Amino acid sequence: AEVRDDLSKAQVKTEEAQQSALQDALTGLPNRLSFEQGLGHGLSQAKRHGWGLAVLFIDIDKFKSINDSYGHDLGDQVLLMVANRLKSFVRDEDIVSRWGGDEFVCLLLEVKQEADVTQLAEKMINRVAEAFEFQGTVLSIRASIGIAIYPADGDTSEILFKNADIAMYKAKGTEQRVVLFRESGEQKVG
Repeated sequence: AEVRDDLSKAQVKTEEAQQSALQDALTGLPNRLSFEQGLGHGLSQAKRHGWGLAVLFIDIDKFKSINDSYGHDLGDQVLLMVANRLKSFVRDEDIVSRWGGDEFVCLLLEVKQEADVTQLAEKMINRVAEAFEFQGTVLSIRASIGIAIYPADGDTSEILFKNADIAMYKAKGTEQRVVLFRESGEQKVG
């Protein structure tokens, strides 16, 4: 029986390892690898069914200064708060992922109207900005979101991603906060 116990323990370990290979340790969100798989799968479905999909690149403004001023504990709490608030906006089949550092990405499947995506992004930003308190410190977090929509803003994972990233940097530089790639004034790559 002991051998069997060891085996089932090993199995649990393997499952945990697979889980952690696709999961961000801090937020429990799907990580980069998991997102890339989801986006690849989502794109092939979108192409087959003629659906739209959207990639949102979300960046917390001045995150480094939060960490520097208040310490990493608060920084971690901010990331958790942002993760949970972003997640509350998407359906089960959509993906919110922590891309790394203070960047998050979101995949919205079966997009019908572009306006739905930009409105959702606006709501996300407003929700993230609602005052947040951790151990007596109250903060309001500003975020910027860049959006690329398939097929108009690109037809491969790479291009969509690159273009959402470009739009996000554009959003960081303006008061606009949410920028659709097409409106960023950049030329389409690819």
